[in-house]
Formats: sequence, C-alpha cells, structure tokens
Amino acid sequence: MLELNDRILSRLKDEYAEAVVESMTKQQALSYLRQIIYNDVAVLGSDDVKRKIVKAFGETKYQEMLEDASKVISK
Repeated sequence: MLELNDRILSRLKDEYAEAVVESMTKQQALSYLRQIIYNDVAVLGSDDVKRKIVKAFGETKYQEMLEDASKVISK
C-alpha cells in the first residue's frame, strides 16, 4: 500500500475535488458556488458587504443590487 506523504496527500485532495465537481450537474455546481459565496459574506456587516460589492463590481452595480434587494423585501 502507498504511503501518503504531503505531496501525494495534496494531489489526492485535488483528485477528490475534481471528481466531486465532475459528478455535479450544472445546477448543483451553481448552487454550491452560491452557498460558498454567501457564506463568505454571511457574517459581514453592511459596511463590509458594501465595500466587497463595490470593490468587485463598482458603485453603480452596488446601487442596483441594493435597489433589487429592497424591492424583494417590500413585496
């Protein structure tokens, strides 16, 4: 039996990740990515969320997203 050194273990983890992704449907992969991204901001306050959105997409997109979020809540 092969002994798992650090390099082999790292490659084994890569192989596992690749196999998991390849076995997912497109919908499952998108859902998983959304959850990962949401988890990244889940504990942030409003200032930090704004900063993250503005950095990634700009102020205009932030304002659009804020308006969209407000519309959903007011329904």
